[in-house]
Amino acid sequence: MPETCDVAIIGGGVIGCAAARALASRGRTVLIVDAADRLGSGASSAAMGGILTQTEPSCLGPLSAVIKHSRDLYLGWLDELTSVSGVDVPVLQGGDIQVALDETEMRRLEDEVLPRWTGSPFEVVRLTAAEAREREPMLSEAVIGGFLLPEELALDPMLLMESLTTALKAGDLPIRVRTGAAATRVASTPGGAEVRLRDGDRIAADAVVVAAGHHSPALLPSHRAHLFPIKGEAFDTRPPGAKGYPLRHHIFTEYRDGDFEAFPYLVPRHDGRVAMGVTYEPCVSDTTATAAAREQIMRGVAALMPEAATWPVVRHWAGLRPGSTDHMPIIGHVDDHARVLAATGHSGLGITLAPATAELVATLIAGHPTPETRPLLDICRPDREFVPPAT
Repeated sequence: MPETCDVAIIGGGVIGCAAARALASRGRTVLIVDAADRLGSGASSAAMGGILTQTEPSCLGPLSAVIKHSRDLYLGWLDELTSVSGVDVPVLQGGDIQVALDETEMRRLEDEVLPRWTGSPFEVVRLTAAEAREREPMLSEAVIGGFLLPEELALDPMLLMESLTTALKAGDLPIRVRTGAAATRVASTPGGAEVRLRDGDRIAADAVVVAAGHHSPALLPSHRAHLFPIKGEAFDTRPPGAKGYPLRHHIFTEYRDGDFEAFPYLVPRHDGRVAMGVTYEPCVSDTTATAAAREQIMRGVAALMPEAATWPVVRHWAGLRPGSTDHMPIIGHVDDHARVLAATGHSGLGITLAPATAELVATLIAGHPTPETRPLLDICRPDREFVPPAT
């Protein structure tokens, strides 16, 4: 006999776990199925931890409305998780500083990016070079100006996953978890849905949510052409003697020197570490941390903040973002019977969009979209035209 539940969720990352909690809080019995040995061991734990409102290009198109909703939910969502789990998730609220290291990058920011920033529902503040260095004195002397994105947040993704997974076990929520269980097929009928596992077991549910990150294409044949992995590498450093946040903001730039390009991104942690990234390799699916990526990141960091390039590296990792061809998540029913939902393709914005995605999934399964959630679901609907975003 198959194992039964109201909702089976394939994927135990931040999206799957957040959706599980939202559904169980509304009275649904939930079973989370994950191929890994522990929840959150994929892209969620490999993330940099920025709660991004404007830094990623995809933030500045139609998705900005979904991001705004998620950002509005975020601090309350974290407070709820902490109160239930007892695991505090410190949040850096100084915002993100995006700087230019030469006139070419400054013109790009002013001519191409700033109009899109000002058209988003978030604030942007222009900074002179002196103002940027006043906020972050270790910035390179090469900085000629920049912008503060004050509504962007940052946190430690591993602490977030610890708080979220602990909250799943707290109280009497009807949530079960099966780790080490790989789903191989999802099917639906008018009366329900079924998940088949690699070991031959079956799960029967009223609804199935596919939130399997970069594994989702194998379970969503209708959208396989629109989903792909994006490999990214990053590392943690520890500035000597640092206690508390070593920086007041997270900091980003695009750096080019001839044929070389890098996207150095610094995210301080509450315990004195600074995460440094990041690389982008579309359609690469291995998780090997490489010396080449470390060199690329370090060269970019040295241009952005020379002192930071001297800090000892304490951990180097690689992860796979679940990408989509338009860099927006796919959230909605993907079968003819409205039994199978996708919640995937967040393209590096899974941490940012977790609260909103959980709410949207719960709304869809309840069958009662609200005036607030209906336009957000329309933006992420699976049957949209997939148009690559402007860069």
